[in-house]
Amino acid sequence: MDKRSPLVAEIEEIIRCYLQAHPQAEDTERGICEWWLREARRSYPVGDVREAIHALVAAGELVQLLMPDGHCTYASSHTPRSRNP
Repeated sequence: MDKRSPLVAEIEEIIRCYLQAHPQAEDTERGICEWWLREARRSYPVGDVREAIHALVAAGELVQLLMPDGHCTYASSHTPRSRNP
């Protein structure tokens, strides 16, 4: 049984659509809230956005990238990335 709330499922779908339109997109949790979800023209609770992001990471649809400053960004797992060490 799926325990995701309908709101979290909605956020996941918006993130998927955003990445389909912008396959090279990479952003922090805050950036996802402010930019990726902006076209939905509504605000989502940060906890629900975080839950959606973590679900997409767990499903292998997003990758979590650790930045040198310790912050994390998220990007599509389907887009090749080149990172300099």
